[in-house]
Amino acid sequence: MALPNVNITLVRNGLGLVTETDDNTVAMILPGVAVADKINLNEAHAIYSTDEANDLGISSSSNADAYRHITEFYDIAGSGAKLWIMLVSDTTKLSAMVDSTLLVCPAKTILNAGNGEIVALGIAAAPDDGLDDVTTVDGLDAEVKTARTKGQVLAMDYLAKIMPFVLVVEGRKMTNAESLADLHEESNYRTSVALFSSKNDQSASVGSVLGQIAAISVQQKISRVKNGAIPVDTAYLSDGVAISGREDLATIHDKGYIIARQFSGKAGYYFNSDYTATGLTDDLGTISHIRVIDKALKIAYNTYIEELDDDVEVNDDGTLHASVASYLKQKIENQVNSSMDGEISDFAAQIDTTIDILSGNSQKIYLNITPKGYLNPIEVVLSFVNE
Repeated sequence: MALPNVNITLVRNGLGLVTETDDNTVAMILPGVAVADKINLNEAHAIYSTDEANDLGISSSSNADAYRHITEFYDIAGSGAKLWIMLVSDTTKLSAMVDSTLLVCPAKTILNAGNGEIVALGIAAAPDDGLDDVTTVDGLDAEVKTARTKGQVLAMDYLAKIMPFVLVVEGRKMTNAESLADLHEESNYRTSVALFSSKNDQSASVGSVLGQIAAISVQQKISRVKNGAIPVDTAYLSDGVAISGREDLATIHDKGYIIARQFSGKAGYYFNSDYTATGLTDDLGTISHIRVIDKALKIAYNTYIEELDDDVEVNDDGTLHASVASYLKQKIENQVNSSMDGEISDFAAQIDTTIDILSGNSQKIYLNITPKGYLNPIEVVLSFVNE
């Protein structure tokens, strides 16, 4: 017989914790060429710095266009941020990058490699894409509109797989503000169009937008002034014209595009918004709201997947027993409130206890999020008083 002792066993699943979500991992599909023994076209790689991009043969002298976007990403996100990258031929059209009907779809390849951790995907083409004639539609390269449409289809496919993301499309080769389509009249809510550029070559700086997304919490807007100024000396739009002194910025902003702007008396350039291509009354009309709802979606999936096909107590009429409903409610509320502390204002779950699940009906659970509000705009009333 063993000596008498006190034996203690540690229980490691009493809190019911679920896997943490990846909130800041993003990806970019960029124009380039293969580099022998380093990187092939249509091949997904995860990197954490510009040095790792250099190791893959992506530098200012080799694959300069891709290096530009990656550098601008890390100028904001900082070394250590995880970035999935893929090089495609510099003649690849924007729409082909996200066309889910193609036998080889670059976006599907990189999203699958990320296995659900990619929250935003940026796509950009070469400034000189090898095409002699560029057709413009709605004041931009026609590919921008087609990419939004195809990108929305792709995003909805991946939403169904619990692999949600938002697509940031390079709004290249802008002609003029008046010709731009009003994105608030569309329903492509999982796509955004960036017109801001660090260069005057009719490109747009997708890397900067993705860098800002990677650098902030899910509920924060890329236009939050406390994020700091965009690290560029001069900001342009994709028509190649500098932002300073322009009179069309308000028009472009009102149409739902991501641009840069300045503030009187304050140095630097700042993003104007994080609009997506959908109506102003759409709850998911901003990237920040999409990131919040997507995080809650992943938490709910990770929480309830363990309950699938479990046997539960029911009432005589086949409805869920009150004790089970209470358990399901408390479980998701604990997970969301702990994982999203500071990112939402409030969260509550409601379990529908009127459903006869014995008859094969789906048990419905309603998750209600109160998001953070935003000080936008701020109106200050200033006057003299004689007290």
